[in-house]
Formats: sequence, C-alpha cells, structure tokens
Amino acid sequence: MKNILIGLLLFVINYVYSQQIITGTVISELDKSPIPYINVAVKNSNVGTVTDSDGNYSIKVISSKSILVFSSIGYQTREIKTLGKNRINITLPEVTTGLREVVITALNKRRVSKELGYAVQSIQQKDIAEVKAVNFLDNLTGKLAGVSITPGSATGVGSSSKIVIRGEKSFTNNNPLFIVDGTPINNNTVFNSTNEAATGFQEVDFGNGAMEVNADDIESVSVLKGASAAALYRTRASNGVIIINTKKAKDKFSVNLNSSLFIDTAFKLPQFQNLYGQGNSGNFEFVDGLGAGINDNITYSWGPRLNQGTKIPQFDSPVNLPDGTIVRGGDTSLYSGLPITPTAFVSNPDNLKNFYRTGITTINNIAIGSGFEKGNYRLSFTDLNSESIIPGVNLKRKTITTNLQFLPSDKITVSAHINYVNSTSDNRPSNGYGSENVNYS
Repeated sequence: MKNILIGLLLFVINYVYSQQIITGTVISELDKSPIPYINVAVKNSNVGTVTDSDGNYSIKVISSKSILVFSSIGYQTREIKTLGKNRINITLPEVTTGLREVVITALNKRRVSKELGYAVQSIQQKDIAEVKAVNFLDNLTGKLAGVSITPGSATGVGSSSKIVIRGEKSFTNNNPLFIVDGTPINNNTVFNSTNEAATGFQEVDFGNGAMEVNADDIESVSVLKGASAAALYRTRASNGVIIINTKKAKDKFSVNLNSSLFIDTAFKLPQFQNLYGQGNSGNFEFVDGLGAGINDNITYSWGPRLNQGTKIPQFDSPVNLPDGTIVRGGDTSLYSGLPITPTAFVSNPDNLKNFYRTGITTINNIAIGSGFEKGNYRLSFTDLNSESIIPGVNLKRKTITTNLQFLPSDKITVSAHINYVNSTSDNRPSNGYGSENVNYS
C-alpha cells in the first residue's frame, strides 16, 4: 500500500512539473496594434483561451511539443509549436475575403456592400464565363437572387432572352436598364415590322441588346434591385439596373487565350399520333393548299387512316411538267392545271427527329494587356460561330473591345472604352406561334 501511494505521488508531481504556462501578445500584421478576443487553443485538446483587450493571453500546455492555434474571424489562422518556450508573441495577417465585398453601384462607383442601404448583389467573371452562352444573359441564370431569366435558345441561336428583376411590373416593358462601363445600352427586343402576324405568320427575332455583350470581357456584374439603388438613373431604371464592369489590364504584360466548344441536340420532342393523316371526317386530297382540294386548307389530323395502302394526292406528290421536269404538288407556282400523281398515304413518325441536326458553337477569344507608369491598356478580340439545331439558323459575331486608362495625377483618371460588334446571320429565329414553327408542321 505504501508503494502505491509513493507511485501516485510521483505521478502527480511529474504531471504538475510537466505543465507549462505560456504567455504572449497577439498583434496585427497591418498596423502592429494588439488584437483582442483572438482564440488561442492547444491543438487536438480541449484547452483554450482568448486574448484580453490588450491582446495578451496565458495558457497551460502539458507538453513542450504542443501546438498553439491562433484563430479569429477576419484574420488568418496560424499554428505555432511551443518548443518549450514560456513566451510566444505572434502577428496575424488580416483576411478580407467575404467581409469587405466591393460592388459596382450607380455611376460606376465602387462601394463596400455592407455599407450600402439598399440591396445590391454582385457576381464575378469566373461565375459568368465558366460555361459561356451565345446570349450573355443566359450566363446569369440561377446566379442572382430575385432575377428571373427565360432563355430564348429554344427558337434558335441569336434569339432574345427575357430578364425580370423582382417580378413583372408592367404589361408592356419589364426590361431592367443595362449599364456597361457607365454607358446605358438598350435591351429591348428587336422584331421585324409585319402585318402578317395576325394571319398566322411569325415575327423574326433579331435578339436583344444585352446579348451582344461579350462574356470574355466582363470583370463583374452588379444588380441594383431597390428603388433607392436606381434613383440616379430616374424612370429608365424603374425595373432595376444591371451594371457591367469590363476587364482592365494588370501591371504586367499578359496574353490570354480562351476557346470553347459546345454541342447541342434536341432534348425533348413532342409526341404525335400516327394513325390518321391531314383532313377531316376521313377525307383529304391536296390541290393547292388553299381549299381547292378536299380539306387541304386545314391542319386537322382527322383525315384518312394512315398506312392502309391508300394512295392520295399530297403536298409532296409528284407533278410531271411538259418538259419532263418533276416538281412537288405543293410547288403551285411552277405549274397550273396539271394533275398530281397520288402517292401512298403513310405516316412518318421520325420526320421531326430527322429534321433537327446537331448544333455546334465555337467561341475563341484572345486578349492582350499591360500596365505602364501612368495607366494601362487592354485589347480583346472574340470570334463566335454558332450553328443551331434548326437547319439554316446560325449566328456569326465578331467583337473587338479596347479599354484605355490614363492617370495623369492621383485625382484625375481618363478612360476610353471602345466596343465594336459585327453580328451576321443567314437566317434569324422566329418568335411566337405561327405556321413557320418547326413543330407546327
């Protein structure tokens, strides 16, 4: 019993002796001032403390090989080995990520988001250009709270995308105001002027203004949602403001190359019945498509039953011209009074599937830039070539962007922004419901 007591006493004496009290001061690397309320903990243990109002701390460790962990919000976490030392002073560098988010506000001013009295959200270039789209607005889909974007890509490349901030406010125009480097741009959708829309013909969609903004040239996008945020832009900003800040050159000379390739296919096709063909009450015969035949001016599918061996004059049935040329029955401008040879009245279940093709889009960008003693410059060229899944619908766009900045003094900044866009298309997509719609036929 005596030996056991002596052993316990020696263990307690050894434990107490092995404990070590470490003191020190934690100061800021930025201005060398003491930092209060920094967490100081022994790694892999429950021992810890915090610094006082003067940045001082005191903590017990049980091993000369213990590691102290210094951490706090706004400062970089550091780990220090004690190595038998009784005093450890340490400096902590500040970490500003997420605490002082800088956003672009009205009149292209930079402000810290938490200092503003209205709602502003900002996203950076990596969130925009990681997966590009032909229409810049489609890159913002699902990335901004309260912003609803309806892509127009279903009707073909170069079509308009709809953007609404905090819901519909008008029956006519809900477009927000777009500001690119301080310059307002018109985002209204451009349609061709036609009086045929009422008779079933679709309007041609020439796209909206914001789609011409090049994603490779964007540094950040800020959305001003509240009425007070858009007050400086007056009534034009009644639907909100989207501020786009383009890239500026860094101090060192740089050359950047970006290349993207996208492949598109039709995702979901409508289901059609393939039992009955065009016509009504089981009757159909094509003559001119204007009613001269039997039910040939309607689009109903209540005509004769398909795949029954029946032969009927149809739109694509042959017509033999006197010179031996064969044209379709639907080519009424090429013949007159000649009979249409009846052909088998059969279904074509894969006609729409076979019509669509694989769409291919390539986007290539090269940019050079450099800074000099009192300014910087950046020159960018982008070549976009997009072929739609709809045959004949395409878009070719070349963009040249130049940013120049000159700082003759600390209080004066001279900036010049030049943006040249050349968009061409052999066939623009259609808009709305009408007989030109691919699925309509």
